Amino acid sequence: MHIKDILLATTAMMSLSAPSFAADKETFQSTTKIEKDAKGNYSENTSVSKTGLDGTTNTEDTKLDIKVDANGNSDKSKTVKLITDPKGLGNKHVIVVTDTEKSKDGKVTSTHTKTVDGKNIDGTKDDFKTSSKVQTDTNGNFVEKDITTKTDIDGTKISYEENANVSVDANGNTSKSTTTEHVTDPVGLLNKTVVSTSNVEKVTDGLVKSSQKVVIDGKTVENSSQSVVK
Repeated sequence: MHIKDILLATTAMMSLSAPSFAADKETFQSTTKIEKDAKGNYSENTSVSKTGLDGTTNTEDTKLDIKVDANGNSDKSKTVKLITDPKGLGNKHVIVVTDTEKSKDGKVTSTHTKTVDGKNIDGTKDDFKTSSKVQTDTNGNFVEKDITTKTDIDGTKISYEENANVSVDANGNTSKSTTTEHVTDPVGLLNKTVVSTSNVEKVTDGLVKSSQKVVIDGKTVENSSQSVVK
């Protein structure tokens, strides 16, 4: 083999075996800040951010707060924000979740909220929000309100609301009620549909009275009641 052929073969082998290096790099960053005092108040902020080789940045921010007054009542809240931001414009995806809990004079009120705003992997819009609020006390009384709203791919707006209430008197008699409203609103005019339901149950001295009502677009389609002795 001639020297020229040997050099050419050596060059080819080097080009095949030489490692390839990506132009981009992966980065990671994390920060935490905590504040607290002797009274029990507490605050924490945490942020974690990572950028992958494809340029997508994922960020998670968490905020936690706890406040306590002189009577031992507390106020707690936690918010988590998740952000996915691929390369390009108009494709950021954000999820925010917030939970709170307030305790005062034996009554506890808690809330939960989740909001989604952005685009899915396939490019469709992701628009969703849900919230919940609950109140309870040591006597057994209970109040809850849940609301969910979303927009489908075809532009249809959907909302659902539910309210529940339970009350108990000094004699142990109970009153329970649940109402719901389901609204479907496609794109266009005069095509909204509203379905409302109501359920009530009252127990007094062993007598149970219950009723149910269903209304669609303002028209009552069901209205019934009954009484039963336990």
